[in-house]
Amino acid sequence: MTSDKALQEFKAIWKEEKGTEISDEQAMEEATQLLTLFDAIYKPIKKSWLNDDDNGKHRQHSE
Repeated sequence: MTSDKALQEFKAIWKEEKGTEISDEQAMEEATQLLTLFDAIYKPIKKSWLNDDDNGKHRQHSE
């Protein structure tokens, strides 16, 4: 659940970016969809992956 303060900030950003105002209900729906998408695509990078990449282990070579 999104806090009231976060919801109001989301609405302000929406208005700034889109030029329109939205209701609290629509803002909650849009924010929830955005957070769900972000949760699905965001995965933190493990430090071990960074170390492996520095050594060339995860690099793809196109030949």
